[in-house]
Amino acid sequence: MEYKDVTTSIEGGWQMDSWKWKFESIALIKKTLEGIKERKLLGNKCPNCGLVYFLPKPYCRCLSIPDEWVEVKDTGTVTTYTFTGAWAYEGIADEGVTGEPLIIVGLVMDGSDTMTVCTLDEVEPENVSVGMRVKLKWPDNPEGRLDDLSKCVPI
Repeated sequence: MEYKDVTTSIEGGWQMDSWKWKFESIALIKKTLEGIKERKLLGNKCPNCGLVYFLPKPYCRCLSIPDEWVEVKDTGTVTTYTFTGAWAYEGIADEGVTGEPLIIVGLVMDGSDTMTVCTLDEVEPENVSVGMRVKLKWPDNPEGRLDDLSKCVPI
């Protein structure tokens, strides 16, 4: 990889009112968080192209507004994955590397068309693959926070 010691800037005016969509996203995520408390995954569906977004988005890529709430299943398919160097955080002992790597997966939940990310538990790194079926590992008492969705396990 080539290292470049150069910063590129883009001249122009940035209209702050163009950030309106950020506030719309906050309103959408609140409804999703309420659903998570009840172990329901709520996404939104585009009336024009039919795409289902989980997590919900204020605008579809076809430029329509997804306005129908739909329930998405808590199972899905791994579409990409990586391993972190978490074992290195514990250091390298005289016996060698210690600790366990974190497995981070991108997955598409059943009933959704978009990817979300979580950590994969209860599997060895060499057994992870694209196409693997997984299920969310719900906490005992979901609090309606995104980290309630932070772990999944193989089915």
